[in-house]
Amino acid sequence: MISKILNLFQKQWFAVFIFTSLLFFQLIYSFLSPSSGQTAAWQPISQYLPKFSIENSDNFVLNKIYPLISPQYRLNSDIGHNLELGRYFSAEYFKGDLFLQRPLYPFLIFLTSLLTKFFIPTSYGVIFGLAILINFVLISAAVAVFFLLLKKFFSLKVAWLSSILLIFSPYVHSYINQPLAEMLMAFAVIMSCYLLQNYIKKPSLSKLALFSLIIGIFMLGKMFFAISIFILLLALYFKRYREAIVFGFLQLAPLLLWYAFVTQVWQITYFVNEVQNWHFGVWVFEMLRWPWSTTYRVLLNIVPDFITALIFSFLLMPVVFSVYGFQKLPFRSKNIVYFGAIFSIFILGFLMGHYFLRHVFLLFPIIYPTAVLGMEKIADFLKKYSPVLAPLFYAAVVIFMILISNINIYQVFNYNDFHR
Repeated sequence: MISKILNLFQKQWFAVFIFTSLLFFQLIYSFLSPSSGQTAAWQPISQYLPKFSIENSDNFVLNKIYPLISPQYRLNSDIGHNLELGRYFSAEYFKGDLFLQRPLYPFLIFLTSLLTKFFIPTSYGVIFGLAILINFVLISAAVAVFFLLLKKFFSLKVAWLSSILLIFSPYVHSYINQPLAEMLMAFAVIMSCYLLQNYIKKPSLSKLALFSLIIGIFMLGKMFFAISIFILLLALYFKRYREAIVFGFLQLAPLLLWYAFVTQVWQITYFVNEVQNWHFGVWVFEMLRWPWSTTYRVLLNIVPDFITALIFSFLLMPVVFSVYGFQKLPFRSKNIVYFGAIFSIFILGFLMGHYFLRHVFLLFPIIYPTAVLGMEKIADFLKKYSPVLAPLFYAAVVIFMILISNINIYQVFNYNDFHR
């Protein structure tokens, strides 16, 4: 009987079923016990409703589902952009919108709404529901691919525990219930890992071109250039200069096509909110005009700020275990993989001038498996004293991580960004 149960855990269909079920539980739980801020950037549904027209198709949601949601649930102020752009994917709504440079997530919502409008009239309530559905599908796919990759390169234990930690992470708990692109970016990071290992296994020019274009499309979801930085870093480290050049140019193609469409077809002014309002990359040059004491202070704080953001994004324990366990990575070039990924996020945050915790958390493909490897080293040590200590240790640590990750973390600190 026990052997049959253990065999089940080796089946891919069983893993996908369990993970999907756990994610569905996480989705429901995130509405019943949400993790959301209390600042002006987070507003109750009651304050958001007057901003949108209420239509007949919204009545069921408002009458039956809304009362079930926790009164502590808040909507991030950015969701209005995605809801409007997702419902009206047109020049009129993109003109001057802060999300002009990131159309992929609204486009997915819009595309899904085209399929559902034959069954239910489109409204903001329906668009909200579709956005949450897309979040669920994307993170489910991300966890499934994450599991398969870890099972292939590590072990079944690492794959299961890492996937469970991702499902019950503060990141997923905080954002699976928000119409934001965070689940899309988790999916983008995992798919980039998959495409990268697939290319390394059997490189070809056609694969490189397709891989580069897909990465470029992901960047239209959110300009998370840490993926590109990491890939270019690997290419330079392994002296694959020609491939680095091809990738560098081709991954920009989707962005250039979107720019051409916006400016030539829609004939609206293109701008990048991160550059215009957040001074992405620009502040590095502005620093030359600062007083030397200000520049010195900022540069001195960069590394401590990043380390703090790394600790806060994972709530410390996974990072500690990861540092202890990364030496067990089954790669010959483990240092460039581990520290290269971390360095890529560090550079992105440096250029932005902000260490967004939700960006730093996207190191999870390297942090969680190495954390489990670190736990494994400790468990092996405990086995010397008693065989029962190892499973107890795993259970205690994983349960504790899950518990501290699924509270309203915003009541402890702002799980959003860490400013320099």
